[in-house]
Amino acid sequence: MNQQDLARIHESIPHGDLRFHMMLHKFSSDVSRSERISAHWHKEFELLVLTNGNGIAHINHLCFPVSSGDILFINSGEVHSVSAPVGTPLDIYAVVFDRDLIASYGNDDIQQKYISRQANGELIFRSHFTRSAPAYPMLLSALSEIHSLYCSGRFSDCELLLKSNLLRIWHYLCQYPEASTPSFLQEDSKILLTKEILNLIHENYAEPLTLSLLSTHFHMSQGQFCRFFKSQVNMTPIEYLNYYRIGVSCDLLSGTVASISSIAISCGYNNISYFNRTFQKYMHCTPKQYRQKTCPC
Repeated sequence: MNQQDLARIHESIPHGDLRFHMMLHKFSSDVSRSERISAHWHKEFELLVLTNGNGIAHINHLCFPVSSGDILFINSGEVHSVSAPVGTPLDIYAVVFDRDLIASYGNDDIQQKYISRQANGELIFRSHFTRSAPAYPMLLSALSEIHSLYCSGRFSDCELLLKSNLLRIWHYLCQYPEASTPSFLQEDSKILLTKEILNLIHENYAEPLTLSLLSTHFHMSQGQFCRFFKSQVNMTPIEYLNYYRIGVSCDLLSGTVASISSIAISCGYNNISYFNRTFQKYMHCTPKQYRQKTCPC
């Protein structure tokens, strides 16, 4: 696949203000049901900190257990997810930031030694840091300060402090890189195909997508397509489509005054009753209740 194809399948949803491309997200599980941060990817870097519980992390096609205190580094473009079984807590915060925030403009030593080498694959960062890792205390210290600034409500007034902590993090990632270049970090055909499928769903979620249409588009039988998709994303194609559609509908419910029926239609649900049932399945409340809880107006 050429560079134009890679650019076409990149997810371009911004994390944070475009003037300061960084955001902190929080995730807390409901122990009464199986929970997951569904498989997704983006061009930004991401650092995940597990503050409580344990689960299974997937980065590209690598799968490994994670527990409270662990730190994950997600490289640009890597498909990733975290899941926890019923009865297991899973609390996470994630710092997502763009390469531009740490880049050195021009071609100085910082750009050549620490930014460009990572971008072109010469410098490979570890993806999983436990408490015993040499870089762990320094990474946790910087991430904890970012988290504290966010929780204090000063996130939008402390850009220099936030950037300095990102540079600290980048320094320690560079100081303790992966010892060798593991083959799983090289994007193979499965990862690229997964990105293409997710991109197609993200761009066409409002259309009447069916398993037949998706499998035909990617030249597979329906059975082959389902097995491949679930092996990569840990959800069936229709489960993921509904998951994504409901996520978009949540944004519209809390951020617009559009009617619930028009939001349902714009998210691909022509049957309002089915939309309501699906929404309740994922959000444990009705669309009206969600709007009442989240809409500032």
